Amino acid sequence: MSDFVVVALAQAKPGYEAALVAAQAALVLEARKQSGCIVYELHEDDSQPGKVVFFERWRDRAAWQNHITGPHIEAFKAQAGDWIAHSELLQMHQVA
Repeated sequence: MSDFVVVALAQAKPGYEAALVAAQAALVLEARKQSGCIVYELHEDDSQPGKVVFFERWRDRAAWQNHITGPHIEAFKAQAGDWIAHSELLQMHQVA
């Protein structure tokens, strides 16, 4: 069975760019502590502050499910969820 890969794209609402990225960076630290987390990275677009990509690699879908239903995600949503203008979540597997 291959690792489970997630690519999450998000754009901050105007005026919330720095605050959202800071909250997302704190989320990275928590995610990396979780069982089954192989890679969890946050990247910000050089030309568009607040436009980010999360690259995540998990042992399996179950490990990712534990992550997205955990208390750290609920805390993030409560703090920063309203700062996100739009987002997209890609659930993937490596083919080559």
